[in-house]
Amino acid sequence: MRRWVTLLAVVLAGSVLPVAETAGAAAGTATGADAAGAPGRAAGTDTAFTGFTGFTGFTGFTGFPATATSPAAPVSPVTALRRQFGEHVGLRISDLGRVYRAGRPMVTVWRRGRVEFDATGVYGTDTTGRTEMGRGVVKELENRLGQRLGSTRVICFPNEAYLSGPGYETWLPEGKTWLGLIGPANIKQTAALPQIVDIFEPSTLGTLLSHTAVRRKLRSGTYLQGTVTLRTLYRASPSLRDRLAGPPKGRNAAIPVGFRLWLDRSNLVRRLSTTWRQPLPGGPQKYTTTLVDTRYTGWGSSVTLAPPPPEDTADAGRVGADIPPPAVLPIG
Repeated sequence: MRRWVTLLAVVLAGSVLPVAETAGAAAGTATGADAAGAPGRAAGTDTAFTGFTGFTGFTGFTGFPATATSPAAPVSPVTALRRQFGEHVGLRISDLGRVYRAGRPMVTVWRRGRVEFDATGVYGTDTTGRTEMGRGVVKELENRLGQRLGSTRVICFPNEAYLSGPGYETWLPEGKTWLGLIGPANIKQTAALPQIVDIFEPSTLGTLLSHTAVRRKLRSGTYLQGTVTLRTLYRASPSLRDRLAGPPKGRNAAIPVGFRLWLDRSNLVRRLSTTWRQPLPGGPQKYTTTLVDTRYTGWGSSVTLAPPPPEDTADAGRVGADIPPPAVLPIG
């Protein structure tokens, strides 16, 4: 009788051992065999039962519950962002930006579109937007830019960009609907959205996180609020350095950019709101106030952007001289 009790104890011990190993792996503890890339237990374990294969009476035994494991903690927002980087993966964005002067809106910019990533970050954008201005101001700006303001579509890649819409048809030969720009020096402004804070840059997103003054947990994720100077943002953001002629100086460098950031439960950004004041010549009481609200939806979507058909595109280098970029919000 003792022999059968001993044998039963051996079988039961063997049946629960894999469960214990699974729990160890889930907790991040690697066995010797795991480290070597081979399945099974570590070399040298359970040598007393090596070769024991004859007893099969308890094959279906399920009386021991698996060890419970706690859910993994969410990764940081910067890590969550980096994990989105991959070919033909992206999301949708929408912007609403307004510039106020003396409490009245001077410029309103709407823009929406898609973003495609590659392994290092943003690979391309395809956005459509329009700009509206107050009475008299719009005519003055149109005369200065030499183009009508309205809805414009921009498809932008690392070394090329394509523009279509009001204001560009004057540069296009008959039968062409797209203007093509080649070379990074020519396309710095074309990808500029109303939002000056580019959360697709890990360094920029990390800067916002490090300047957070308010943090609240929500049912939908996390709410963050803080302020960062234009000088600090310039140092962190490659895209902002491209959009400005040089580093902000004097009182412009100290402009505080207030931000409100909403993260989802996976710590991906779903909304960003920013505001800042731009000093104007003539005294401290003269300035503009800019507010921009950006929504980010559909993280992880399949996105494959493509340039317009060559037969519809004209090379900007062959049809004219300096091509004005799409109107964007004033910064710095």
